[in-house]
This record gives sequence, structure tokens and C-alpha cells, in this order.
Amino acid sequence: MEHNPLVSIIMNCYNSDRFLREAIDSIYVQTYQNWEIIFWDNASEDKSGEIAQSYDENIKYFRAESTTPLGEARNLALQKAEGTYIAFLDCDDLYEPDKLQKQVELMEANDFAMCYGSVLTIDEEGKVTKRSPVKNKSGFLLGSVLKKYEINMQSVLIRKTILEESKLGFPIKLKFCPDYNLFMNICALSPVGVIRDFIVKYRIVENSLSRKTVDLVSGEMKFTLDQIADYQPELKTKFAPEFDVAYQKLHFYDAVAALCRSDKKQARAHLRPIVFKRPSYFALNLLLLSPISPQKILKMLGR
Repeated sequence: MEHNPLVSIIMNCYNSDRFLREAIDSIYVQTYQNWEIIFWDNASEDKSGEIAQSYDENIKYFRAESTTPLGEARNLALQKAEGTYIAFLDCDDLYEPDKLQKQVELMEANDFAMCYGSVLTIDEEGKVTKRSPVKNKSGFLLGSVLKKYEINMQSVLIRKTILEESKLGFPIKLKFCPDYNLFMNICALSPVGVIRDFIVKYRIVENSLSRKTVDLVSGEMKFTLDQIADYQPELKTKFAPEFDVAYQKLHFYDAVAALCRSDKKQARAHLRPIVFKRPSYFALNLLLLSPISPQKILKMLGR
């Protein structure tokens, strides 16, 4: 056990000056103070770099010569991290003041490779619009996260040695969910800690990346599921029902992508193989057969 271990907080930034100072300030007011910020400026053209460099030496500022995909940028930032633990904060989001304190104490007292916690969703004005308490208990969580994935990237703290020893990082081929790939692979390798408290605020802003890349969700999540099944076939056997649930959900994501294109017919086609697997899929199918617009259905789904 290390006394007062260093936490490296990765901030990847591309033209994110609007909420950036508020995000950085939420790190500076942490009750746990042994941290460094690895600020990776992905060739921003706004005032992001100027804001980041206005702070002290606790921020280690790096600027890319040209913009790279997010997974690659995160890997480059990780190479600069010197901490025992790795955390992440996107430039729109916020840490609660005791976030790092609670996580470091949990990790130092246990042999977890990673921990995460509950999340408050906020709007552009900072108003809480949704509370997402985590449901799992600390332990080997692969089966649980296959059935329902609840890990928010901003809430994660990772032991750096799991990345080094298992040669893990963010797959650069994935544009939507390289974080899902990394965290699922960690869950397949090691016990994970869970903190019930709300430790981060995740901000929803218009024109978010998730809406722009909705067509990628199913394929990229399938890549991760296939990867775990191929590398650790014993887990695919042990957690066969949970893997089935995860693969079924890919059809749901394809249906959502079709709805985003206002194509209800295609959405029904994607949903057909799983329509009787869960009541929620059956209910969505009924909505797709109704005169309700795709936009209203998406809103009902919280998307």
C-alpha cells in the first residue's frame, strides 16, 4: 500500500472552452490533493489551450500537432501519466469535491483493478436532470455489466498496473465507445470496486458525439463482446445467459439508429429477432407500429 498515491487525471480536449474552467476548478477543490492533470489539447482552435495554461504546474499541458481520433488521443495522454491511479474528466463534466478521496481510500484498502460510482446528469446550466445510482456491489462484475452496463467514464479510477501488465488501452479503431472496450476488458480480468455515492456530474450538451455516431454503437459494442469471448472462451461459457442479453441489445441499438434516421420500418426489422425477449423490446415494437413520430419515440427512450 502506497501512502498518498499520485492520481493522474486525463483531460482530452478539442474545442471545449465553454465549460472547461468549471471542469478544471472541480479538480482543484478536491479534498484529495495529490493529483496531476494530463491535459491533451487535440489541436483545438478555440481558447481551450489558453485556459488550461492559465493554471499552475499541476496541469501538464500537451498539444497535438494535428487532431487525432479520441481513442488515439487518450492513449497518447496515458503515456504521459505518472500516477499510481488513472482518472478521466471530459471538459464538459465535473467532479464532486470528495470524488478522488473516496476512490483512493477504496482502492488502497482493496485489490481492485478499477472502481466507479454513481452519476448526476446535468444540463448546460448545471441543473440536475437525472440521477443514475449504480446498482452493482463490488466484486467480479462481468456478468452484471453484460446485462446492464452502468460505468460512466468520468466516475472511473483505474490502477495503472492493470493497463501495463495486461497491455490495455483504448482501441484506436473505435470511434464511439473505446472506453466501453477498456472497462469491459478490465471487468473480465479483475474484481472492480463500486461506490454508491454520487461522485461526478455528467453534462449533456447539444450536438453531442453520441448522437453523431449512433450508427457505430452496435458494431463497436459487438467488437468488444467478441473480443472478450475470443480471448477468454471460458467466460463466454460461464456467463452464457449474460452474453446473450448483451448481444440481444445490439439489435436494440440498431433500432435506435434507424429511429434517428426517422426510419420506423427499418427499426422494426432490427427489433424483430428480439421482440419477445424482454417486455421493453415488445413495448418499443408497439410504439413503432403506432402513429407516434420517431422523434417522440426517441424522447420516450431518453435519447
